[in-house]
Amino acid sequence: MIHRNLRYMTGWEWHVLQLKHISVATQRRQQQSSTRSIAASLQESDERYMNEKQELIQAYPEAAVWINDSYERFTNNILIKKIDGYGSVVQGTIIVQLSKDVTDTTPFHFWLSETKLLTMHRDARISLRLQQFHLLEDYERCSNAPEAFFLMLGTLLESIHIGLDQFEERLGELERDMKDRNRKDLLEIIIERRYDLLHYSHLYLPIRELEGLAKEAFLELLTASEGYSRIQYRLQRIDHLLKHYAIEIDTLISVDDALSNFRGNEIIRTLTIFTAICLPATIIGAIWGTNFIDLPFKQEPLGFLYMVGAILILTGFIYFLLWRKGWTGDILDTHSKRKNIKQHKLNEMILDKHAMEEQQALPSRKHRGKQKLQREVKQEQVVDGPLPSRKRK
Repeated sequence: MIHRNLRYMTGWEWHVLQLKHISVATQRRQQQSSTRSIAASLQESDERYMNEKQELIQAYPEAAVWINDSYERFTNNILIKKIDGYGSVVQGTIIVQLSKDVTDTTPFHFWLSETKLLTMHRDARISLRLQQFHLLEDYERCSNAPEAFFLMLGTLLESIHIGLDQFEERLGELERDMKDRNRKDLLEIIIERRYDLLHYSHLYLPIRELEGLAKEAFLELLTASEGYSRIQYRLQRIDHLLKHYAIEIDTLISVDDALSNFRGNEIIRTLTIFTAICLPATIIGAIWGTNFIDLPFKQEPLGFLYMVGAILILTGFIYFLLWRKGWTGDILDTHSKRKNIKQHKLNEMILDKHAMEEQQALPSRKHRGKQKLQREVKQEQVVDGPLPSRKRK
């Protein structure tokens, strides 16, 4: 264990507790739901890290409950407690992401009072990130521990900002794919993007909960600080991004659903029309394909031609009825397709001409003045002219 005690001129303390590293395999065994795996992982952890936990409890008896609860925790947990000599204390654990990889997450344990801050973690990257050189001066300017803690939270939120920027790029590629070539497998990609957004939402919601609990515990001591005001803007920006991306994904799902329904309707309509058109041939072929001896026109030399003619006449009649009712649409009616193409080109020509007229330069001020003077002269001539006679009226 690495223990650093940092004291600042404004009167608050920061105790950095870096625990022994636990492998990813051990963490996964502790997160499994079976009783056997939990018992085995707890026994292994007790044998290896019991001395370290006892040292922490002896060094910080006021935070003994927090150390005991958070030492092996790998899930979010935030609460407020009253402790003698420290007043309201916010303690718990939040899960933070440390790189671009969405699976690279680790717990960050904290114990926060007005004058004292304890942070406990196993990943050394958290210490390196929170103790950057440009942050040391900001910590010196903080008047209390809650203000400095929210400054640290703003630093840890940078990974969410980077992840959301990458998510925006992937979402833009998905939108372009849907616009250019709407494949049938795009729904799976949309659902994958939805899960990515849920991942960042799950990382962000505990921080929002922590912000509310800290405001409840420290009241004006926190809300009047500069660090809290700065992180408020960052949280509002993340709120806006998450809501905006959620709306975009819902829109993509709606568009994909509408396209799927349209394709399904087109397919069903096409199959129905072809089935109706081929119905006469099917019926006649079924009747005259039976094994009866006496069938009409069976002995006629032109019987086959009669049957083909009847099929063509009935098929044409059915198609005429479908076309008359407008059920064929653009599936079989090529004339309507050409008409729609011509109409589309005509609309484009009209729109282009209208746009060119709008883009023409406006007349100069001098020219507009001449036109106004001419209109006034004409109005005066009309007013000063002789009135028409009653007979003419």
